[in-house]
Amino acid sequence: MNMSNRNNISVQQLENDKKLLLEYIFEMNSQALKYSKYSIINDSNFLSLNVEELIQFLKKSSPPQLHQQPLTHPPTQHPPLPAIPNKTITPPYPSPNSTSPISTNIVSPTTTTTITTTSTINNNNNGNNNNNSLYNDSNKQHLIKSPQSTHSSNSSTSSNSSINNNNNINNSSNDQIKRLLPESYGILSKDQFHFASYETYLLICHFGRSNDLIDLEKEETFRIQNEISKVKHDGFIRALSPPPTTSPTNKTNSSNDVNNKPPLFSSITYRLWLLKNFNFSLFDTQESLLIWLRRQLYIVLASFSNLIRYNDPYDEKDNSTINQLKLLCYNLEISFQQDPPPQSNQDTTYLTPFNNLDYFIGNLILKSPINNDSPTNSNISSGGGGGGGGGSNSSNNNNQPIQGTKYLNKSIPYQFPLNTNLFEDLLFYSLFEFDDDNGSIKFIGDEHFRVATNLKPFSVALKITPTMENICQLNCFLLAYHTEPNERNLKRLQLSLNAIQNLIEHSSSLIQDPNTSAGPLLKATLKNIAQWLVKFLSDVHSYRGTTPIKDIHLCCSIYVQSREMWNYLSTSSSSSSSSSSRNSTVAPLKTSESSFISFITSSVSKHYQRISEQFKPLTLENFSEFVDSLIPEIKLNLDVYTSGFKEFNSKAKTLALTEVVNLYSADLKTVFADVYFLSPMLIQSVQSASNFQIMLEKLDLISKESLPPIKTYVSSVIGTWCQNQEKDFTKWFENIFKLDKFTPLDKDVKHSSSVVDMFTMFYQTISTLAKMKGSLSDNFPAFILTLSALFNANCLLTYNTQIEQMTMCNQSKQTTLYPNSLNEKIQNKGKIRKSISTSSNQISSQLQSSLTMSKAIPDPNQTVIQTKLQTMTLQKLCICVNNLDYILLNINTYINEHSFNNETLRGKLKELFSSTQITIADTLKSLVDFIGTRVVFYDCKQSIIEPMYVAPLNPKDRISDIIESLSPHLKTIYNSTQSLERGNDILASVSRSFLQAMEFTLLYGGPTRYFQPKDAELIEYDLELAKDFFLDRDDNGVATAVSDELFESYVGNLRKVVQLLMDLSSDILIEQYDSHNNNNKGKSQFSKETILCVLVHRNDKPSRSFIKKKLNDPHYLSIKKNSKINFLT
Repeated sequence: MNMSNRNNISVQQLENDKKLLLEYIFEMNSQALKYSKYSIINDSNFLSLNVEELIQFLKKSSPPQLHQQPLTHPPTQHPPLPAIPNKTITPPYPSPNSTSPISTNIVSPTTTTTITTTSTINNNNNGNNNNNSLYNDSNKQHLIKSPQSTHSSNSSTSSNSSINNNNNINNSSNDQIKRLLPESYGILSKDQFHFASYETYLLICHFGRSNDLIDLEKEETFRIQNEISKVKHDGFIRALSPPPTTSPTNKTNSSNDVNNKPPLFSSITYRLWLLKNFNFSLFDTQESLLIWLRRQLYIVLASFSNLIRYNDPYDEKDNSTINQLKLLCYNLEISFQQDPPPQSNQDTTYLTPFNNLDYFIGNLILKSPINNDSPTNSNISSGGGGGGGGGSNSSNNNNQPIQGTKYLNKSIPYQFPLNTNLFEDLLFYSLFEFDDDNGSIKFIGDEHFRVATNLKPFSVALKITPTMENICQLNCFLLAYHTEPNERNLKRLQLSLNAIQNLIEHSSSLIQDPNTSAGPLLKATLKNIAQWLVKFLSDVHSYRGTTPIKDIHLCCSIYVQSREMWNYLSTSSSSSSSSSSRNSTVAPLKTSESSFISFITSSVSKHYQRISEQFKPLTLENFSEFVDSLIPEIKLNLDVYTSGFKEFNSKAKTLALTEVVNLYSADLKTVFADVYFLSPMLIQSVQSASNFQIMLEKLDLISKESLPPIKTYVSSVIGTWCQNQEKDFTKWFENIFKLDKFTPLDKDVKHSSSVVDMFTMFYQTISTLAKMKGSLSDNFPAFILTLSALFNANCLLTYNTQIEQMTMCNQSKQTTLYPNSLNEKIQNKGKIRKSISTSSNQISSQLQSSLTMSKAIPDPNQTVIQTKLQTMTLQKLCICVNNLDYILLNINTYINEHSFNNETLRGKLKELFSSTQITIADTLKSLVDFIGTRVVFYDCKQSIIEPMYVAPLNPKDRISDIIESLSPHLKTIYNSTQSLERGNDILASVSRSFLQAMEFTLLYGGPTRYFQPKDAELIEYDLELAKDFFLDRDDNGVATAVSDELFESYVGNLRKVVQLLMDLSSDILIEQYDSHNNNNKGKSQFSKETILCVLVHRNDKPSRSFIKKKLNDPHYLSIKKNSKINFLT
């Protein structure tokens, strides 16, 4: 029992020690863990944590810069908030020595947030607020700190080093947040934003009114006008309705009900309040719930992002506060990715990230310029509820956090420019309707540009003044023109702009009113118009309408008008803010003709580039076609598109044509400056250039000195071209050979692309020269011979050399393919004799070992050879044969067809190419012989060389299966050669190599092969069997493949060895060997080496004894193991 207690105590102690160590690890690595899956660990899974996995994670994670800078202030648990314009914002959380009403952290979006409950949030009696601890005893959670603030809330001074350190921390934290957020997070699609606009309208004009003031008929008309289905409309009504906050059966929650009063419907915080209280069961699927939630969340995000950029809502610089706000929104959104997802708004998985967001937004409201009445002890919760108002008696001061959903002092309006975007979205549907049949839009608005009455309450609630309504209409007309570019939409845009210009000139106070956003909105609108006009006027040929001249003229007019409005607005603004020029009148700046020069030249340049792009790269072959298409486009540009600029720049046509000439001259130089070959296309191109020159002279818009310099480019083309053909031939050949994959062009054409391309290139050169035959007169044959000699030396002979090197057919087969001798004497007793009775697998293994013993030291040359053999397939070798055949055929064709009926030229061409034909024919012969040797000694080595005649001999069948192994390779040969005759040539080479393989196994096969005189008859039968295979006789006994005569010329010497030597006894063979020393008396017709080869494969006593005496004999040394083989076949 005592032992058991001690064991339990030991286990408990180990668990406690593990807990302490893990807490220390979490404390020291908090920054690395805070955005990982370890960000929140509770007691239920803390001790079961996989420590090895945690350590591996810490090793792999690269420490952020936060670890490199020591913290100079105690970290807070909430993200920092930079100053919102006009106020200094500090985190709305208590100092470390004060009591906090909240003990939660803002957590990573990847965290499973289960750390805070409603009771914890409302618990004001929790005095344990150690912000530096990763372990919170109040809720038994291990907390990872969020990015830290630059200063603590109660710090008034700090050293420069502390500030720099904390700034580095903030920058690093901001970078971490941005990495966590998806790209372009928080942006609604076009359709979803329209739904959000419509929901905003319902909140203001439906829920914001009492039931007796709601006109359901007008609401229905408005719904149809905005293309919202009835189902969606009803769904929006249900989702936007304030959910019941008190259960009829539970009266004890009345105090909570008072504290949960909704904000005004017109307030952006109502959407936030909905996210806190909405009923999940309203939605059929989680997907539909998430679509609705994102729409509300992104609108809240957009509005408060604009609030953060209060002074400059169009500032696109990175803002750390906005990034933190996005992270909190993202946290809330991805809470539905937890397993299981939250089932209600009270689920801590959802409630915790929402509360973090809620407090963050509450802090933004308290410290923002829109909260002008926030004294030290103000009633934060006093204010109207959702429609009726209401409040609580919860007091707050500036140092206490407040939830955004409980800020009821006033309505928080939709911030600019979100408010104008929402208004413009619905305004567009009141001005235009879409025609589903043809996709066009139809204007249905007021011709005097008055806003529809049903939108007036909407604009008032969004704090959009009548002036801002006019500017929003201008944006709508700009969008309409982008949707459907026509003169009507452009006219409306201009009339709307005129109305606003009238306001600027006569009622500028309405624009400059600092209490409205009319000024920033107008500037943004004018900027958008300017960007659109610059893009359009810089490429007027992209116009898609039907009245280009009118529309270009109108756009130029609008450009001038908007530019002057901008200048006038900016000047008036600066004048009104300057005490020294209170009463000065600033005249609007005028736009000069020079303002349109860049538009005209850019538009012409882009159009020219579009025309020339389809002909790039421009060459002599397509230059004429390019000029033919360019001439009518220039006339169209001058007569139509450039005419739209005429009123605003009197020299528009001259500017346009000058730009065309500059671009054309550059292309002219590209085409003609480096021409080294003469062709009909050159003459045609020169003629087209002349036509272009004539057109320019007729237009008479630019001086003759400015015309393209065509004459300077073609004066010495012919002479230069002839001098550079050798270089061109070499370059073309290199490219042609490099690109060739040596695969057949198709199933019927068995040669590859290189020879076709090579001759095509040469024929084109000759054809070009031939078309100039009349001009060259008597020199023409000399030019033909010159080009032919260049082609012969730089292409044909080079091609032949490349084939020899690539296939290795010019190298000795003793080096590349043939095996060395395996001969060694057969022992009387021992392993070799035992091996004769072993299995064939063991014999093959011994043979393989014997074959590879000589390669103990790798030969670099052999490595290169083996690599080439592996790369150069049998099919490629056959393609090379076909290519050489193609060259020989085309040389003859060229001589016959390109002598131009000149017998002298024909004779000289024959003389020129005769030596080349002989060289290529020799290469062909070597290549065919190499293919046969390769098939037998390389491709079929394992199936022919290794198993053939390995002892003991089979008296019934020895080579049937072996010779049949050639069939797949022979099929490849016949399928890859261009003609049957060439296939038979390669088959003859294979038959010769097969006979050499038989000779190798009979005379040089080594100790695993031994023969007796009686075996000669079996081997002679095998020779006949091989002959039948390679001759492939028909029914009449006539050979259809290798001819009988050719095969006999190959097999003759080997048959003699079999018939006259191998059937002799060993004693007689020894006598014949000795006869070579008897002054030719009775001298054997076979060499000493051949006799020794037969004897070394005998297993009787006389032969073994004889061979033993000859081990140092030079003749034996020439045929022993690893020596080179001189085949008789």
